Amino acid sequence: MRIALAAFAIALATPALAQFPPPGIYSCTGADGQKLGTLSLLVAGDYQWQTPDGKSATGQVSSAASSVTAVSGPLADQHWKGNFTTAAGKTTFVLTRDGGNVTCAH
Repeated sequence: MRIALAAFAIALATPALAQFPPPGIYSCTGADGQKLGTLSLLVAGDYQWQTPDGKSATGQVSSAASSVTAVSGPLADQHWKGNFTTAAGKTTFVLTRDGGNVTCAH
């Protein structure tokens, strides 16, 4: 019984090794508050990026724990990478790119 309780306590204290951000539609803004576009994150890391003027493109992101990196498409071309957090059902990305910091939330 003590071994089972100890294993349970360790499991609660250990962060998940593999986690993927939840699919959804995220509004992205620059550090200056300017709307950059909308990131539609799909299952398995596929995404669609849409700029405010309506242009769209697709690509993929990879994720390890809470880290995320764009690996193809327009976001990879601009070297988007960073972390995400999920609290109370809301996911927020804090990313860097060639043009500065980006926050994406829904």
